[in-house]
Amino acid sequence: MRWKWIFGVAVALTVALIVTIYVILSSYDFNSLKPKIARAVKDATGRELILGGDIELEIVLTPALVVEDVRFQNAPWAFRPEMAKIRRFEVQVALLPLIGGTIDVKRLILVEPDILVATNKSGKSNLEFKTVKKAKPAEPKEKTPAEAEMTLPALTFNEVRIEKGRLTYKDERSGRTYVVRLDSLTAMASDKKSPVELELKGAYNRKPFEVAGTFGPLIALTDPGKALSLKLTAKAGDATVAVDGAIRDAINAKGLALTINAKCRSIAGIAGPTDAGPFKVTAKLTDDRAKTYKISDLKITIGESNLVGSVKVSLADKRPRLVAMLSSRKLDLRPVLSKDEGVGQSSESAAKQGKIFSDDPLPLDVLKQADVNVKIRAGQILLPLLALNDLKVNMVLEDGHLTVRPLKFVIGGGALDGRFNLRPQGKSANLALVLKTDQLDLGRMLKDLEVNGIIEGKMDIEIDLNGSGGSMAALMAGLNGKAIMVMGDGRIGNKYIDLLGTDLSSGIFQLFNPSKHETNLTQLNCFVIGFNIKDGLAESTALVFDTNIMTVVGDGKLNLKTEELALSLNPSPKKGIGIKGVGKLSLSLTELTKSFKLGGTLANPSLAIDRTRTVITLGKAVGGAVLFGPAGIATALATGSSGDEENPCLAAIEAAKKGVKVSGGEEEEKKGVVESVGNGLKKLFGR
Repeated sequence: MRWKWIFGVAVALTVALIVTIYVILSSYDFNSLKPKIARAVKDATGRELILGGDIELEIVLTPALVVEDVRFQNAPWAFRPEMAKIRRFEVQVALLPLIGGTIDVKRLILVEPDILVATNKSGKSNLEFKTVKKAKPAEPKEKTPAEAEMTLPALTFNEVRIEKGRLTYKDERSGRTYVVRLDSLTAMASDKKSPVELELKGAYNRKPFEVAGTFGPLIALTDPGKALSLKLTAKAGDATVAVDGAIRDAINAKGLALTINAKCRSIAGIAGPTDAGPFKVTAKLTDDRAKTYKISDLKITIGESNLVGSVKVSLADKRPRLVAMLSSRKLDLRPVLSKDEGVGQSSESAAKQGKIFSDDPLPLDVLKQADVNVKIRAGQILLPLLALNDLKVNMVLEDGHLTVRPLKFVIGGGALDGRFNLRPQGKSANLALVLKTDQLDLGRMLKDLEVNGIIEGKMDIEIDLNGSGGSMAALMAGLNGKAIMVMGDGRIGNKYIDLLGTDLSSGIFQLFNPSKHETNLTQLNCFVIGFNIKDGLAESTALVFDTNIMTVVGDGKLNLKTEELALSLNPSPKKGIGIKGVGKLSLSLTELTKSFKLGGTLANPSLAIDRTRTVITLGKAVGGAVLFGPAGIATALATGSSGDEENPCLAAIEAAKKGVKVSGGEEEEKKGVVESVGNGLKKLFGR
């Protein structure tokens, strides 16, 4: 029976050893380890670790370590002294699995953790630590197999809980701060081969969100041969995002096969106040090659708008590369585009200088951040001021060189064909833009935008511009080319004529439609604008606005370098101004023949009477009146130029296309007026 005696002694010694260890550990003051722990952390990170509370160790088969009031020092330049603060840290680890090299965390609890991640203005992060340099030991000639194959011990969790946590990221370069608040986070798994059940509630920048679902098993985080499954649902406001699928190699983030579904009752929850309607996105995310990710079966729906296609992003090369093929039946962007922002809105610096075009450097460096090839096809795209149909666009960005060709679409029934080229050269860029459209139906386009009563008619547009510069102001200052707009028969809303001002519209401009109170639209025979542009100076070749009652011929310059306007508008009434006879004429002769000058700048234009031009126009009318008596006034008003009945529309169109001014110049005009007045006076006195 000796073996029983031996066994009994062994058991007694084991129990005695365990009791001895328990007594020693129970009576040991673990707070005495604080200086050693703090010194080890300082050597490893260069930062102070402060353990303000007691260190408690519960001695059981799953010992629990509890530490309170833990603070970790921040970088010297950061705006608060602590990088991390934890009110209570508790961890419980199973002892027996440690023998097999596995760290089995039964419970990990963090109470009120507060972590700050920051980047200063030079781009340095507070996650960059300064370690104490130690003498480097001599490297052995040969590594033992055990050293060569050494791996980290397996780590598993049964329960992780965070209460009232806070994670802040502050970027001093942009001045932005992002805050994630965790009200509660619970992650539980029965063992390392079981999926983890996750439940999280918190807020991002004060906007509540919650996440629930499963992922795992945890062994997939240490074993590349195990796939990590995901089935998570996140909710924020009206938005819900669900991810379902697996990652074949979670350690190296390879073998993605995920399905993503997102929806929102209103896109207002994402893009701010808008009436765009429900929002829905479905897509598949895969990686067919190393560092190459593909979004396929992409379907986006916003109200009645939709977008489908595929996107591939490659991070394998020096610059990221994006290739996309997208198509849409209808894409209404009006609800999601800010009404306060647009192409014509000046930057803050330009606004301070009273200019439209900004002196701020163009963000040319952004063009070199990635290579892009995007093809877009759309049946209809609705913008705040444009309605585009049958859109075909191919945008290519290669090594900073941006080209858009083709750029084709139908606008208001008229086909537009164009191209755009932007090539950076140092801090400047060369720009080339060509646009041409025929028979653009303005009324039809506005009808697509559900806007009526502004303007009706068909217009031809031809734009051919090129220039170079490092800012928008510099580009405009050196611009060259031409711009032509020609509109034939049409109508314009009277309220837009009234915008010229009470004094002006009550005088000469009411002649566009004397009976405007009986109709909302004024008939147009033509509207022609032509400019030749050289070195930022745009000179008019044609500027004509013609109705059945009035012709306005303009002339002048627009200095794109200084943004100064110098345009003269010369009205000439025609036959049939809404009167049955000259005796019932309600407007004075001077009102009918006033000329106007559009001056000021693009940012602050001004419209005033041009007294020099008024004398010329008045001279024409006086000449006719003296020559032919009361009937002569009607003749002068009917022709505007001593019987010259040339069609102003045809002349203006020809001048615009040829780049030649409509009239022969102010000096010849003055000479003709003087001769007309002189001849009239001779007849009056019988000579």
